[in-house]
Amino acid sequence: MGNKNVHKLIFQPEQTIILLGISSHENDYRISWALNEYLGFHFTKTENHKVLNQRLKEFQEFSVYLYTEKEDSPIYRLLSNRCENGFLVEELKNIDFLLLIEEKEATISAVDLTAKIKSIPFVAAVFPIEWTTLKSKSKLF
Repeated sequence: MGNKNVHKLIFQPEQTIILLGISSHENDYRISWALNEYLGFHFTKTENHKVLNQRLKEFQEFSVYLYTEKEDSPIYRLLSNRCENGFLVEELKNIDFLLLIEEKEATISAVDLTAKIKSIPFVAAVFPIEWTTLKSKSKLF
């Protein structure tokens, strides 16, 4: 047999991405309000994130809140990880919400942000998540 050529595609995002998992029994609008109130964000509700669940053969819809100040500022997305027929990220069933932050230059401290979110009274837990290790990471974007 001849030599085999192996080609690897390596995804290098143009931005730095931070992903935090938030556990809370509150509704999405209440978490959005709390992040606005306690951290000075200005989240607004946007169109739901629709994903085709291959196993169920049906679309799932997850609520999304968006916040950014100007063009070069970080983009914050608050996504619900649960809907009536499943989870956005199946391997994170203990997480209720995902805070996805995209920034061009690494300026945000995930540790500081985690501590601030933990100070919200009805947030049970906040977890930094290494998004590159998730099997279903493509469902986030």
